[in-house]
Amino acid sequence: MSTLLSISFPIKEPILIFALVLVIILIFPTLFKKLRIPEIIGLIIAGVIVGPNGVNLLSQDIGLSIFSQTGLLYLMFLAGLEINVKQFLNNKVPSITYGILSFLLPFVLSGLLFFYIFNFDFIASLLISSMIATHTLVAYPIIGRFGISKNKVVNIIIGATVIVDTIALLILAIVSESTNGELDHLFWIKFVGYFAVFIFMVLWIIPKLSRWFFKNYDGESSSEYIFVLTMVFIAAVIAEYAHIEPIIGAFFVGLAMSRLIPHTSPLMNRIVFIGNTIFIPFFLITVGMYVDLNVLTHGKGLILIIIAFIVVAILSKYLAAFILQKLFNFNKLQRNLMFGLSNARAASAIAIVLVGYNLELIDESVVNATVILVLVSTLISSFVTQYAARKIAIKQEKEIPDISDNPERILLPISNPDKITQLVNFAVLIKDEKSDLPLYPLTVVNDDHKASENILNFTKILEKAQEHASSSDKIARIVSRIDTNVADGIARTVKELLISKVVMGWHGKSTTKDFFFGTLLQNVLDKTGKMVYVTRISSAINLIENIHVFMPPATEFEIGFLDWVKSVLTISTRTNSKITFWGYEHTHRKIKNIIAKYKYKNQTEHRTAKCPNMFKIISQKIQDDDLLIIINARKNTISYNKYIKQIPNHVEEYFQYSNVVIIYPEQETVYRDSINLQV
Repeated sequence: MSTLLSISFPIKEPILIFALVLVIILIFPTLFKKLRIPEIIGLIIAGVIVGPNGVNLLSQDIGLSIFSQTGLLYLMFLAGLEINVKQFLNNKVPSITYGILSFLLPFVLSGLLFFYIFNFDFIASLLISSMIATHTLVAYPIIGRFGISKNKVVNIIIGATVIVDTIALLILAIVSESTNGELDHLFWIKFVGYFAVFIFMVLWIIPKLSRWFFKNYDGESSSEYIFVLTMVFIAAVIAEYAHIEPIIGAFFVGLAMSRLIPHTSPLMNRIVFIGNTIFIPFFLITVGMYVDLNVLTHGKGLILIIIAFIVVAILSKYLAAFILQKLFNFNKLQRNLMFGLSNARAASAIAIVLVGYNLELIDESVVNATVILVLVSTLISSFVTQYAARKIAIKQEKEIPDISDNPERILLPISNPDKITQLVNFAVLIKDEKSDLPLYPLTVVNDDHKASENILNFTKILEKAQEHASSSDKIARIVSRIDTNVADGIARTVKELLISKVVMGWHGKSTTKDFFFGTLLQNVLDKTGKMVYVTRISSAINLIENIHVFMPPATEFEIGFLDWVKSVLTISTRTNSKITFWGYEHTHRKIKNIIAKYKYKNQTEHRTAKCPNMFKIISQKIQDDDLLIIINARKNTISYNKYIKQIPNHVEEYFQYSNVVIIYPEQETVYRDSINLQV
């Protein structure tokens, strides 16, 4: 009791500080969500209440500051990670245009206002105008919650944010150097040199290192996460040494690693989960702690500065969004989303004014006005973004065509514990993001005197698959079965659980020919007409750069044609890889029609080659980290021909060490009588 009574405020005890922050993260978002107010506002207001200008429970001590800084870096890293570089290049004109508009309009308007009307000197006006021009993606978590992070407009805004904040922070660096009288030719040479080294390290060295790490430590989930976090902080440190703000380093490393971390992978889920539950909330709380509402009582002069800050900041960003809407024919919802996301001032703005205050270029009134601007702009940003994001998500949902009437259920027959990670990762890669159904890891043991013992042993294997699937936010439901043979057990499970896709591993002890024409696979294909994937992934699937798809003639007439094309396009989208379709002209036309109808944005190439020569030609094009997808066919189907029989020999001859996936499209199959018996 004496310990409790001796607590002083603000709290200094680390464990108590951490416990209090966790309570805030738990309670305030939930409370504000019930009030239909954006959750991030709850965290910022909580910061106002518990901060030094509220009830003084917490202060900006070193521990809280570290978590806050980590949260900001995390926020910028996630923004970079969400960018599809190919889509960004496709939208580079509107992105650059919006970046220039959303910087110049607030920069020029506020600069003129504070230089001519409020009579600030030139350097102070320059600093204030660059601060007002910035914006921080504080409302970005709202985008992720509504599932529109891949929307074209979001990509444009993120790209524009980099342009805006980079220019503003470069101005800050120049102003800081000018106070030391060092703004000469040598300064510019050093600045350009440092920036070039930064770009080389973050966009070339780190991706090379990341590819090596993911290739050699594939499946070691904890190590992968620690590696990614390490790269974020290394990039931030490199940025600091290059006289650039650390947030720019975090953003650029996210950009560099975006194609190496698939959006649906367990690693991505881990990154997003930890960031959104711990680090980013810490940052939002500390943003609120800067706010001092008492400044509103400090006289009319300060009130006028605050009003000027708020009006110019909000009006200029809205004008930028309005002009871009007219230039590129966006709708009102897209305009509001651009305005909402780009309106919040937070980290960059605070950093600029604090540097200016420490250099005695601006006084305390500007700092206080900036903190009020942070609160007001963040509130407006959150409300506008949530409203626009909800409307866009509803509209987007209605526009996406439903190409399948049956819910997706994926079965993973597992016998080799070493292949669990690869099987689960591949299943997650092809799984429909909108499906809430679990993955179904399955083991089948023979019905003999050791059946019970074998079931217990294999259940432990399945629990590993369940654990790995759960880490990707795709919960697995393990299934164990005793049957006369493995193929019958798989077929019965497919019927009982209404399975739509089966993902099987390539048994390492079998030769290619034995596997394809042996009892297991052939019997499974005979007894189920569902789509079957046979995978042999020898390297990390997130490192795939190119996909080569072999298609036999007449495959477009099969029942499962649309489903396998969608699966291939999904793999390409989630790995940011290019697809080369190898087949016949009529098949190519059908695939092009699907891509156009369902508005896929994949980079594709269509090559025509005769079936006997196709594998030899592909083998000359394929690289170590590429993926070969072979569209196979069951016997007595439309696309089955004499060349299909040679596929195992071609795989053994040309692709012995390559990543290979064999797809057997869905077919109507007459099941054997044994499968129709009562289970």
